[in-house]
Amino acid sequence: MAYVYGGPSFDGQRPAALDRSLREFRRSVDAIERDGPRVVAAVDRLRGQYELEKVLRALNRSL
Repeated sequence: MAYVYGGPSFDGQRPAALDRSLREFRRSVDAIERDGPRVVAAVDRLRGQYELEKVLRALNRSL
């Protein structure tokens, strides 16, 4: 519901207090959808390499 309510079709209908946070939430979800396959492919290429360990540690630290 938050994702849909953050869409452009609800511009002007969202409460002002929630407008920015709902729009940014939608952008974040869209970024995951857009960038996710690329990130997974990059991790897959590094599988079995020393770099994979560094990448996974960095990902864990960022979460």
